[in-house]
Amino acid sequence: MRTWRALALIVCASCAAATSANVDAVHLLRDGATDTGSGSGSDGSNGGCAMQFTGVLATWDFTGQPGDQASTPVSATAPGGVAGDITRAPGLVAMTGAGSINSNSWPTAATLDPSAYYTISLTPPSGCTLSLTAASIDAKASGTGPKSCAVATSDDNFMQTATCSTSTPSVPVLSVSGANGAVEVRIYGYAATGSAGTLRVENTLSLSGSFN
Repeated sequence: MRTWRALALIVCASCAAATSANVDAVHLLRDGATDTGSGSGSDGSNGGCAMQFTGVLATWDFTGQPGDQASTPVSATAPGGVAGDITRAPGLVAMTGAGSINSNSWPTAATLDPSAYYTISLTPPSGCTLSLTAASIDAKASGTGPKSCAVATSDDNFMQTATCSTSTPSVPVLSVSGANGAVEVRIYGYAATGSAGTLRVENTLSLSGSFN
């Protein structure tokens, strides 16, 4: 009889411990803790961005480029990011210019022409969003080339522009936050004083921001 009573006490103690553990687990989940055993976040998502990164997200290097190439591939990207080649809009004419991508036939109007630009794109890793904070651009215009330069993104259908320089390196501010897919960035040149005037992007071009 004593043996059976001892066994009953042991079993009841185990039940109480298990019940206590289950109650604690319920409290943790109720309070918003992550159940790491399921492989999912507390909101039922797949755990969010596994490739989080902040800094320079993509760089294009024009070293050794002749200037009149059709495109220049990205030279480096942050882990998981995918960046497209830099290319020119169809209306621009390729021109030679060592260590750059170079073009003439820029608009002479004093206002931005949406059809004349260089373009690049960046896509965040799967499961991540993309934020862009700045572009680092080394653009140079010839004597009759564009006097004005601007940068815009597809995030707002190229409506908001940031000023860049056509004589010295510049870092225009970008305002892209939490984009779920690819974002295109365009570099516009305008206010040239002659159609033969050129605008080139030389040395390196980079985009900074974060994957989240």
